[in-house]
Amino acid sequence: MAVLDIVSLFTRSTLSSASTVPVADIPLGSMYHAMMRPYSPVLGVCAYLAMVKIWERRNAQQTLLARVAGRDNARSRQGTGNTLKAIIVAHNLVLAAYSVWTFIDFFPAVLRNVQAQGLKDGFCDNNWALRNDKLLVHGFLFYLSKYYEFIDTAIILAKGRPAGQLQTFHHSGAVLIMWLGNYVQSPYLAFFVFENSIIHGLMYTYYTLTALGFKPPGKQILTRLQISQFYVALSAGAVYSVLPDCQSGPQRLFTFVFIAYILELIRLFTEFVRKTYGTQQPPHTLMAKKET
Repeated sequence: MAVLDIVSLFTRSTLSSASTVPVADIPLGSMYHAMMRPYSPVLGVCAYLAMVKIWERRNAQQTLLARVAGRDNARSRQGTGNTLKAIIVAHNLVLAAYSVWTFIDFFPAVLRNVQAQGLKDGFCDNNWALRNDKLLVHGFLFYLSKYYEFIDTAIILAKGRPAGQLQTFHHSGAVLIMWLGNYVQSPYLAFFVFENSIIHGLMYTYYTLTALGFKPPGKQILTRLQISQFYVALSAGAVYSVLPDCQSGPQRLFTFVFIAYILELIRLFTEFVRKTYGTQQPPHTLMAKKET
């Protein structure tokens, strides 16, 4: 990649001239320029990691004090149990509804684009048809949703549990990855939005039901779907990498960074399974998600 391509990543925050979508027409578009500045995801991730560190230290101190006092620290949290449960239900319901809406609104646009341009051109979106149709909107909203998903970690910490490296890497990395994908306006972003909206729609619906006290079936199937999305995303990234005239230099950089992120997620997940369960069989939840 040319040096100028790399420099260009950090010298703009506006949409490409190929875009026909006014920023004002994007939901929460008033935040677009501020949130697409390179410092925005960095500050967001730093604040998130600081929150995790401070909260984990506070939890450790409370646990130690409870042991010294000879009481069960878990019981001291029962007073906030109903409030926390309501927050969990509302949080999961919001993400489930948002993910389902994204899929319903975005998938027809993907089909239209492929039918109109063919598989290869539809995949690469060189004429910006998909981006001007739906991807600019849903790509940006998906980026913003990754900040909202920090609440996943806050719920775990509120229960007195440590967040863990897998959880923090996943959420902090998702913000940075989604920012970069939107910043370079990569066509690969379409695949992530499409795939992740399906998995998250199923996942957060399941967590909503469990938080309400139901025990829906299909837990192992959901886990396999969560894991398999990594490998499907890797395959799609490989296709984008080898297709000629499909990506600009900055967009190719995003693809390589995204692939590296996925590979590290797979490594951390495998390590988590091995340390926790002493086996390579996947646990019942990918990110040590919260359940009541």
